[in-house]
Amino acid sequence: MSEEVVNVSIEEACNTTKAALMKIGWDEEDATVQAEIMTAAETCGNNQGLVKMYQPAMMKPAEGAAKPTVERETPTSAVINGNKAPGMIAAVRAADLAAEKALTNGPIAMVSAYNTCTSSGQLAYYAERMAKKGVVAIVLANSPEFVAPTKGAKPCFGTNPMAFGFPKKDSSPLVFDMSTSSIALFGVMTAKAKGEPLPEGVAYDKEGEFTTDASAVLDGGAIAPFGGHKGAGLSLMVELLAGALSGGATLGEVESKKTAKSWGHTVIAIQPGGFVDGFEEKVASVCGAVKSSGPVRLPGESSASTRDERTAQGTLPIPSKIWDMIQQTAKGGYA
Repeated sequence: MSEEVVNVSIEEACNTTKAALMKIGWDEEDATVQAEIMTAAETCGNNQGLVKMYQPAMMKPAEGAAKPTVERETPTSAVINGNKAPGMIAAVRAADLAAEKALTNGPIAMVSAYNTCTSSGQLAYYAERMAKKGVVAIVLANSPEFVAPTKGAKPCFGTNPMAFGFPKKDSSPLVFDMSTSSIALFGVMTAKAKGEPLPEGVAYDKEGEFTTDASAVLDGGAIAPFGGHKGAGLSLMVELLAGALSGGATLGEVESKKTAKSWGHTVIAIQPGGFVDGFEEKVASVCGAVKSSGPVRLPGESSASTRDERTAQGTLPIPSKIWDMIQQTAKGGYA
């Protein structure tokens, strides 16, 4: 049976989530940024939203957590040591710094971040943030072992998402955000919270067999890559670019990425004016041609529609189990 859903005002959802994050150990600045990013994802209907607070222990500060710092830097590149800070904090800084460097010193800039202890969430948030500043954005993130390359294999990849953002003339940016897994980890957690089955063929149980039971996946199972070997190949590319290249925990060098808690990010910003004139108009032209080709939905349109609708209503539909946990954590922490 599907779980009950409650409607909560966007402002209350954000403020209560911030209070919950502060209760589990984050300072007000870091709690505010994380709450805003998670609420933004929830407003889009993205499964990287408030479900992250369903298991608050996954979001608590790692031992010795501090503010991110820049370790290496050139006019067009930087490496950020997350210092066990939340992935969202490091990713925002990486996105802003990459965009600034591309616009100031470009035309191409790259910033990586490593040593973060939690997920960076919805990568579209950072890609759109950068594209609104006028740069093309490429955002990659790796994460602990949740995804098995194929049926019967052990988990070794993260859900390893990637996002792209393109500034577009007289319109919101075009943003494409996808996981290289068949479903995001927090999509599995959302299904468990709602009491709903998973789609067929997206995850395995601990015996390596396909299952639609979210609890079985979380109990020693694994997520499948999307598109078979092609998705597994893309996941490997993200693992190398966002994990190994960033300095994050690297497969084969650590016993477990989960215990190492050093998630990696790589952010690339491209100032299109360094290569071509009128790029934003070209993006609009291409998108217009694709839309006129038939009943086509461009990347990000569904999320934007959901965001507009929920923003107009001023409320978010949140599974009651998730909202109850957020409220409980905000009041007294978690057990």
